[in-house]
Amino acid sequence: MQNVEALRWDDLRVVLALLRHGSLKRAAQDLGINISTVSRRLDGLEELLGVHLFDRTPEGTRPTAAAEQLLPFAERMEEAVHGFVRSLEGFEAEPEGVVRITAPPGLVDHFLAPALVQLCDAFPRLRIQILPSVGYADLSRREADVALRVLRPAAGDLVATRVAAQGWTLVTSPAHAAALGRLRDPNATRWVTWGEDLAHLPDARWIASHVDPARVVLETSGMTAQLEAVRAGLGVMLAPTAYVGLPGLAEVDCAPKLRRALDELPEGTLWLVGHRALREVPRVAAVWEWLKQRFASVA
Repeated sequence: MQNVEALRWDDLRVVLALLRHGSLKRAAQDLGINISTVSRRLDGLEELLGVHLFDRTPEGTRPTAAAEQLLPFAERMEEAVHGFVRSLEGFEAEPEGVVRITAPPGLVDHFLAPALVQLCDAFPRLRIQILPSVGYADLSRREADVALRVLRPAAGDLVATRVAAQGWTLVTSPAHAAALGRLRDPNATRWVTWGEDLAHLPDARWIASHVDPARVVLETSGMTAQLEAVRAGLGVMLAPTAYVGLPGLAEVDCAPKLRRALDELPEGTLWLVGHRALREVPRVAAVWEWLKQRFASVA
């Protein structure tokens, strides 16, 4: 083995990314570099250590026993680097710099992005990066600083507070709502719902149990796509009550039996989540408090 003092954190990040993603392409995307750079760093690290770490196959990269033995040590180094950065950030005197927010795309499009002018006017030295995603960013790995989630986290050194709770309702265009009148039979209209990857969500399960599949004309994993489709009169969708206030949408009046079935849905909740070590950093704290106020007013 050659001089390990030449070992660089950037090279170990490549090992972690390959172990987590199993391919040069996905590792490069995770690290924000190109595939040739990942390959070159891996070659250099293997030469430095004198150990073969990954087999490269048409299906991806397969870790050797040596790479798997490195994993816990590389993870501890990663946490140490993040801890070092967090400690430096604690010296920030006032809200300034970049804050990364991750949230479901529909929430970003209709409630978060349009209101950012208030936040940036209040804290002109802030810069906001928004990561719209249905999946959850890893806050421990600093993929985001603050998250809005529909489920409270069950693990990790995270803090969470509930910022909104709402019931559900049926929404469509005002013209379609007027044409329907009171909706007595769910199969009397066309429906829009989540795609297969989000079929586990409460509203998707409700539609699956109450609506003939032949009456579902659009399935999509995009909340904005659903809203735009029903705004144009395609049919009806199930949404949190806050969406009724958006332009071009109206609540559908339901027959009592259908309304009772709708009320059986669990209450929709929204959680504000962050890493405990960053919670009091001024820029994160400012965004945290603003998000609490913003979504309390939406509920």
